[in-house]
Amino acid sequence: MSETESDWFAVIDTAQDPNLHSLVMRARGRVCLFSGNVPPVLAAASPWLVRLRPGEPLLETWKSQGRGRNWGIMCRSPASLEEMRRHFRRFLQAMLPDGTVALFRFYDPRVFNTYIRACSPDERRPWFDQLSLFAVEGARPDILHNYNLRGDRLYDADTPVQ
Repeated sequence: MSETESDWFAVIDTAQDPNLHSLVMRARGRVCLFSGNVPPVLAAASPWLVRLRPGEPLLETWKSQGRGRNWGIMCRSPASLEEMRRHFRRFLQAMLPDGTVALFRFYDPRVFNTYIRACSPDERRPWFDQLSLFAVEGARPDILHNYNLRGDRLYDADTPVQ
């Protein structure tokens, strides 16, 4: 898949900033990752999938004010918004060692960076179904990781991980 055939998407954690939900609501392509009739108070603190488009307030505000604030993760894909929603919904729950099922906040860059680097190739492969790249801020605001999969090997841009 070439980059010209792909769109940028973001999974935004609206719980990170009280202004994020209103920015997400102004985006032309958006959908909550939670299903059903989500109460407004929960919707305002939910993970939202957004198709990123140049000039939209969310993207412009993220560039100017969101760095280092763990607002979410970005990815590149030729899939539709609904296909991407189905893709990411698969990862919303994780089973803890004691058998408890918990919300997996993969859309927090701190969580995603740790997880994607630590998981096995079999665990990692499904994340890249229909995706060519994840762009995720690092521990410092000036670092941006560009994760891609080549075969079973994870790369950050052109540098192998692990």
